[in-house]
Parts: sequence; structure tokens; C-alpha cells
Amino acid sequence: MSVHEDKMTNGEMEELIETFTPMIKKKLQNTAYQEREDLEQELYIKLIEKVDRLIYQEGPGFWEFIVEYMTKL
Repeated sequence: MSVHEDKMTNGEMEELIETFTPMIKKKLQNTAYQEREDLEQELYIKLIEKVDRLIYQEGPGFWEFIVEYMTKL
């Protein structure tokens, strides 16, 4: 995904999920069998939420940073 794109494509999201799937499956082995499917779905939802938050989160502008820095002094 390039810096100038507004959203992550479905293909990129699928690739990200595929990357984390082996780790999620391995960690689910520590969970009761009856709870695994629900927990797996919740983990994928959280993964997508966090990715969206990190991608679309903007840092402060230069002047915002300066003003915040100066008020902390």
C-alpha cells in the first residue's frame, strides 16, 4: 500500500490476514475447543480494527507539535 492511498485494498487486507493466520491458529490451541471459533473471529476483527486505526491515524502537524512541546516545558 502506498502512502498516498486512502484505503487498504481488499487484497492487501486478505494478505495481512493470511500473514497472521498461522500465529492465530497456533495461539488458539491454548484455548478450549468450544471457544476457538468465536475467539478466532474476534481476533480477526481486532486485527482489522487496529490496522485501520494505524493506517488512518495522522500525526500532528509541525506547528501542532511545536505548540504541544512548548506547553509541556
